[in-house]
Amino acid sequence: MKYFKLGNKIANWGDYGDILLAGMTGHLDRQDGLLQLERTGPFQPQIITSGISDLLVTDTYKEKMITNLVTGFEFKPVIKAHISLIDWTNWDLEADEPEFYPESGEPEDYILGQPHSNEVAENMENVWEVIIPINGTFINNFIFSPNDNNIDIMRADNQGYILVTDKMKNWLEQNQAKWLDFEEVKTPTD
Repeated sequence: MKYFKLGNKIANWGDYGDILLAGMTGHLDRQDGLLQLERTGPFQPQIITSGISDLLVTDTYKEKMITNLVTGFEFKPVIKAHISLIDWTNWDLEADEPEFYPESGEPEDYILGQPHSNEVAENMENVWEVIIPINGTFINNFIFSPNDNNIDIMRADNQGYILVTDKMKNWLEQNQAKWLDFEEVKTPTD
């Protein structure tokens, strides 16, 4: 079986594109155990990694996962703590630079430098954190050893990566995961 690190595609515009695509979940502490999402809206990818390695899905994608996938993971609601109105998906996504930069020059200020919009937040789908089980360890930075071969999405006990099997990778690729990227990792049997 093959395993892949799950991450976001490299966005145009470097850190500016990354923040517009993924938002932030690592800036604010959890509130009552729930992630607090800060991002631009109204666009929210159906599935994306944010923060260090938080996997976020919309209501629609959550239902697809529940309906079509083997269970083994759970979902927690995400608080839409700060949603700023910047519809960057209407910009020229192939341009060398974004339509504009934040005044401060800091990518985070696409979000933090703009006011929170209750209206935009309410019109966006609810967002969920995918709670991913620990299943295996990295022997070194390149070799992953799973504990259970029947789990399709997992984390290692000693690395922050989200890992998926080739089965899960194929399902994600067929189900609107256009913002995700996959990097194959070796296993002890390779």
